[in-house]
Amino acid sequence: MFGYKFKNTQAPQLWVIPVSFAFLILIGMIVLKMPFSLNPGQQISWVDSLFTATSAVCITGHSTLSISEVFDFSGQMVILFLIQMGGVGIFTSSLIMVVVVGQRLSLADEQVIQATVGQLKTVRPMDVFIYACFFIFFFEALGAVLYLMGANHSTGYVGLLVDPASGLAGDDFALVLWDSIFHSVSAFCNAGFSLYPEGMLRMKSSPYFLGLLSSLVVMGGLGLMTMINLRYWYFWRRNFMRRGSLLLQTKVTLLMTLIMIVFGTVVFLIFEYNHALKDCNGAWLKVFNSFFQAASARTAGLNSVDLSQANPVTLAGLMILMFIGGGSGSMAGGLKVTTFFVIVAAAWFVLRRKEDIQVFKRRIPFRLVHIAMMLGVLFTAGFLIGLLCLIAVESGHPSSQMELGWMAIIFDGLSAYCTVGLSTGAAALMTSGGKLVLVAMMYVGRILTLTLAVYLLRPWEKSYVKYPEEQISLG
Repeated sequence: MFGYKFKNTQAPQLWVIPVSFAFLILIGMIVLKMPFSLNPGQQISWVDSLFTATSAVCITGHSTLSISEVFDFSGQMVILFLIQMGGVGIFTSSLIMVVVVGQRLSLADEQVIQATVGQLKTVRPMDVFIYACFFIFFFEALGAVLYLMGANHSTGYVGLLVDPASGLAGDDFALVLWDSIFHSVSAFCNAGFSLYPEGMLRMKSSPYFLGLLSSLVVMGGLGLMTMINLRYWYFWRRNFMRRGSLLLQTKVTLLMTLIMIVFGTVVFLIFEYNHALKDCNGAWLKVFNSFFQAASARTAGLNSVDLSQANPVTLAGLMILMFIGGGSGSMAGGLKVTTFFVIVAAAWFVLRRKEDIQVFKRRIPFRLVHIAMMLGVLFTAGFLIGLLCLIAVESGHPSSQMELGWMAIIFDGLSAYCTVGLSTGAAALMTSGGKLVLVAMMYVGRILTLTLAVYLLRPWEKSYVKYPEEQISLG
């Protein structure tokens, strides 16, 4: 598809992604611990430094401290750099493997390129990688400009103008510009970090900022191939041949994203209307905040309300969104919407006793069902093991004695594992052992699906010996 064929002479290098992320985390931990990264009079432990670096590289957004109060401008720059490097690495991981290892893209990715980007059929993989980076920086720059415009024209905007120790102190425009850049990158990369000590609570009365950040979060959670397909879908053209078409992966991603956001918005609005949303003036403002939390809960971790005051049923609904996550090959964490869709579709068609799994006038091959089931089992098992360790370490400590009880531990644990970053406040109360468990959960939750994707670049092995078939009872 790129003008020449790749020779699959090398086995996929499974160590590349986990080692790269671990190396970046190590460097970030050391730099964030240095005095030049901290505000005068501030000190942090190595555990908190490791926690922050891991959260940034894995674009989680979990934080045990206030970013703006602890880190000066240099430290904030380091965190933003880690977020950007983690986001670029995740967004383009399959392309990186093409360039570095010499493997092919997945069949689904190749179909997207061939069907939607005709002029890229003859270019090098590095050109496609550069094309992917263009998406990232374009939306981040656009978001920063729109954020800056809103800050300059909104009477309700209250930015980071209270940090006299910052290297930007005394220059209001520079502070607002930095504010805009940081939050735009954080939102598009689905990182969930905020320079505001209380998160995005100060923006709960601003539909403009809630809508802007939600849009960036959703775009970052669609995935590279979906964005490429949408870029070359000219739906307004009458000529079908020149219009292009949406592929199955794009349709599934868009449909699941819409369903999840609507579901999360409705659940949050119903159960928090007179509870966590009671301080929002007007029904429309409550709808905007519910939409923001639904979009953010899938992967970003930005919060406009205090989740420690939320109802347990609301938290359970958000946990469903966190577990499913966003699109494949996106900044989002979680199991991924396409994987979840294939599992549910397979279960539905088996229940209806249908031989083939057919959606949107396309048939899903059973080998994809096998892969989806494998991803689902391993992803769920990883979370359960991490949760077991977290409960064992935090039993009897303040984090397990909050008003929400063990729900707070489970919520923060799933948020870390699915690299979301939303918190009920339990993470900040955890012991050093609990924070280290969360570090491990963030790391495993981020690299697990990426590493498996590299592993699946290997060709299928033929079975030359076939044993007799035998049935076993199920259910």
